[in-house]
Amino acid sequence: MPTAAKLIAALALALTAAAGAYVFIGQNTDIPIGARFIATNMVVGFFAGWYSLGRRPGHSNFSGALSGVRSLVFLLIGSGMVFAFYFVSQNLQQFKSKDIMSMPLAWIEKSFEYVVMSLNQDILLVIVIGGLISGVATYQASIRWR
Repeated sequence: MPTAAKLIAALALALTAAAGAYVFIGQNTDIPIGARFIATNMVVGFFAGWYSLGRRPGHSNFSGALSGVRSLVFLLIGSGMVFAFYFVSQNLQQFKSKDIMSMPLAWIEKSFEYVVMSLNQDILLVIVIGGLISGVATYQASIRWR
C-alpha cells in the first residue's frame, strides 16, 4: 500500500543515489559510464527507499536518520549487484566467459568489487548525508501524513 513515507523515502534515496553516482563518475573518469549509470542508480535508490526505509521510518528523528543510513547499505549492495550483473551478462554475450557455471561466482565477485570501489571518502560523505536527510524526511512524513 503506498504511503507518504514510502514515497518520500523512495524519492529521497533516488536523489541520494543520483548524487552519489554523479560524484562516482567525477572521480572515475577512466570508466566509460554516463547518464544511464545515474538513471539506473536512481531506480535502485527508489526501490531501496520504498522497500527498506519506507516500511520502517523510525520512531524519532534520530532513529529515522539511522534508518536512512541502514537503507544506504541496501542501496550500495543493490547497485553493486545490478552493475555486476550487467558486466557478467556482457561478458557472456561477447563470449569472454566460456564456463557458464562460473557466472554466479563472477557476479558475486564483481558485486563486491563495485561496492568496495564506491566506498570512497567523497562518495560516502555524499550518500551518508543524503541518507540522514532521507531518514529524517521519511520519519517526518510518516508522522504528518497518516
